[in-house]
Amino acid sequence: MPNEPLHIANNLLNSFKAFIGSHFALNVVNSIQSDVILKDNASAFETLQLFNRVYKTAIRSSNEHFVDLETETAFLKDYLTLEQLRFPGLKSARITTGNINPESQVPSFVFQSLLENGLLLSLANSSGKIRIHINQVGDEITFSLKLDAKTNQPFHTKVEAKTQLAIQRLELLQEHRYIRYQLDWSSDLFMHLTLSKI
Repeated sequence: MPNEPLHIANNLLNSFKAFIGSHFALNVVNSIQSDVILKDNASAFETLQLFNRVYKTAIRSSNEHFVDLETETAFLKDYLTLEQLRFPGLKSARITTGNINPESQVPSFVFQSLLENGLLLSLANSSGKIRIHINQVGDEITFSLKLDAKTNQPFHTKVEAKTQLAIQRLELLQEHRYIRYQLDWSSDLFMHLTLSKI
């Protein structure tokens, strides 16, 4: 974004720092170490490959306010697979897509933060069942999370600050007329994000 306000650039940097500084990274490394100790080399190698893809994508995204939907969807699927290795209770979680234009642009570090929050809330409610769906109608992209268990809180305490940072990103991008967005929380769907570029 040419001549972007400093606070938008700072928000992107803070979003990237929140991602790389999370317990997620340390826990994946611990999972790999465990596989190595148990001499499950194939599993350790596969996990390293996934971890490598996720971090390369995150580093590339740290330089861009928007990423194409195809890259973001692949990133989310790899991220979910790593989380399923950490939390076996998430085995039934899947990301589905409807009609999407893979070249459409979405804000970086927003979907992943909202997904992580939903995954942790799902586990906290002893369900581990969550459905993630990405769809596009015209210029509008929707990202929705449906939990099988009801929750009274929109944020998991471990990632509340990070999730709020993602929402702040949406606010800043909307305020400066890069996107329009609407974020709805409801008991039957849990979370539904609609966004479009202006």
